Amino acid sequence: MRGFRGGMMGGGGFRMGRKFASGDLQLVILALLVEQPRHGYELIKLLEERSGGFYVPSPGVIYPALTYLEETGLADVESEGTKKLYRITESGRRLVEENQSMIDMTLGKLEKIGAKMAHVRK
Repeated sequence: MRGFRGGMMGGGGFRMGRKFASGDLQLVILALLVEQPRHGYELIKLLEERSGGFYVPSPGVIYPALTYLEETGLADVESEGTKKLYRITESGRRLVEENQSMIDMTLGKLEKIGAKMAHVRK
């Protein structure tokens, strides 16, 4: 991944504790912003839902990642009162395209974990 901080997850697995390396989380956020513009809280809830509650990123993880994406020109932000709405830029879209297979694998793992969590809770 050229010029992107944080690095990749070794072998595509989740790390214990944080679950994502910062660069991986930033790519996942960008992929979610491709779908539609979102607020930070929406991103937290979406990742929680997709993982069946396994991964609930804190605001202290999501908002610095969003700030980084904005500062590097990968996302734009629009203020809506006290909320900020984040949109992906063309540079961000290109980065998602370049890393689509890793993003798909990561989101797929989140969804598989979510399905397992739902099955365990039954």
